[in-house]
Amino acid sequence: MSYKESYTESLRLNFLRYAREAFRCLPKMDNPRILELGCGSGLVTIELSKLTDGKIIAIDIDQTLLDRLHKKIETENLKNRITVKKMDFLKHNFPENDFDIIWEQGVVHIIGFKKSFVECHRILKHRGYFVLGQSIKAMNKNLDLINKCGFQLIHQLNWPEGCWWTDYYEPLERKIGEIREGKENPGIFEDISTIETEIRMVKANLNDTNCAHYILQKKENK
Repeated sequence: MSYKESYTESLRLNFLRYAREAFRCLPKMDNPRILELGCGSGLVTIELSKLTDGKIIAIDIDQTLLDRLHKKIETENLKNRITVKKMDFLKHNFPENDFDIIWEQGVVHIIGFKKSFVECHRILKHRGYFVLGQSIKAMNKNLDLINKCGFQLIHQLNWPEGCWWTDYYEPLERKIGEIREGKENPGIFEDISTIETEIRMVKANLNDTNCAHYILQKKENK
């Protein structure tokens, strides 16, 4: 999205509760090694650091967002726990059996489901976990890849139906309305027309925004 992060990020905080619920479904691990794909500005990254004593490698291709994450890491004094890398996931050099947990939210459908599943299987440790936060519609089209790529589905945790609208897009629409009425600073967003286009698209296809966390475990034999 082309608009500033501060206001929209405050709305995205509403969704951290679902990440917490998903993480609590994982078994207790001492000092797990975690890879986060598409970490962005690090909302989930920082939350994961509070849920585990493990080390986190957070990767993304957007340096502007990574710079914001670096500032959060400094503020939270987490330099010894979180490593940030600007990296294309499919061009990395992680060795086989390297991670206990791989975490992603809304990134795999961009990278490509099959490519992501195959590579995550390769770099996960024996019986490691791959946690995806994805739209149910997108995952339903790719459920066959779970078994084919050497995983088993352990849990599917559906987010409340329509929560993207009620917790994110509806407040965003109200804020834009206030700007249009001259009640709010237009400098909050860089490009209001882009946001309004996205809101119209979401309104026309509300069911497409229904999401879930999918917890996959690497099977013993692929």
